Amino acid sequence: MDMDRAKDFCRSYGDAMASGKAGALADHYGFPYVSFTGGYISRFEDRADADAMVQAHLDRFQRSGLGLDIRLADYRVEPVSGTGALCHLRWEIHPEKGEGWAWDNVYGLRQTADGQHFEFNVSDNEFGELLARYPDFMSV
Repeated sequence: MDMDRAKDFCRSYGDAMASGKAGALADHYGFPYVSFTGGYISRFEDRADADAMVQAHLDRFQRSGLGLDIRLADYRVEPVSGTGALCHLRWEIHPEKGEGWAWDNVYGLRQTADGQHFEFNVSDNEFGELLARYPDFMSV
């Protein structure tokens, strides 16, 4: 595990989130990509799925009035093999109205000689915090 590459990748993902562009975020996923959230599983089978589903999620943030000021606050890379790591990313949201909050997600990073990508994430904390504040978020 090349820790410098892994850390650069986490920061790049933070930059992608700051851009507010679905494609920039999807650039960081390998396919199929799996998301685990509170007992639910969703997948991006390919890049087209990722682009569409990430854009829908970003649109929901906009429609809910939260906006897209979501920042990578901190990260930690925990190697689990020569090519795999768990990346603990701490996010902060600064809504257009009201107080912000922070949460931690975990991403599975895979490195190869040709590149690196996230294979999965666990976003229980993100949705737990979000739905506690905006219970109707998924229906907007």
